[in-house]
Amino acid sequence: MKKRLPILLTATAATAVLAVAAWMGRHALSGGPEDSGPAAVATVPRPERPPDSIGTDPATVFQKAFWRRPTPQDRILHAERREWTDGDGLSKWQWFLAVEPSPELVKYLREDNAFGLIPAGSGSAGAVSRAPAWFPEKTDGFDILQNAAGTMTLLFSKTANQLYATDSGGGFRPAIAVSAPPPRPAARPATPARGRLPLTPPPNPSSR
Repeated sequence: MKKRLPILLTATAATAVLAVAAWMGRHALSGGPEDSGPAAVATVPRPERPPDSIGTDPATVFQKAFWRRPTPQDRILHAERREWTDGDGLSKWQWFLAVEPSPELVKYLREDNAFGLIPAGSGSAGAVSRAPAWFPEKTDGFDILQNAAGTMTLLFSKTANQLYATDSGGGFRPAIAVSAPPPRPAARPATPARGRLPLTPPPNPSSR
């Protein structure tokens, strides 16, 4: 028995080696013990489709942006409106404006707050995507007003009479109706004073 022991040990060792090799082979084919399924495929975002039209007519861009026509005191320095369309019509728009505003426009945008904007910090408006070269890259030195979604942004210069504005969205976005004082009630006609005399003349006997 002592002479056959080395042979048995050698056969046992060979079996163990084969078992380990088979186990490693299975895990190599399956991707390893931590592989729980097929490898995830990285998705690359699609680049944005260029606009179907770009308009630069100052008065048209101004009117579509602010829902009012510019006055002779509104000096429009730059204007650009981009539009995307699909089978149903206008699907997306984006505009940019640079204006030396009239006092009426400043009142309309700031005091009347026709678009329901709120003050924003300087870091909130620093990432206007795909803006024209003339639009400010930094917002230092501006009073900033934005809507809740952060798409409409007005930049009022603190040192000059300059306004930079931008907005984007889909469909149409009208201005908020500015509240006006209620009309005065119409004056009632004066009621004639009632006395002892009748208000109508007596019948004319000669007419009978």
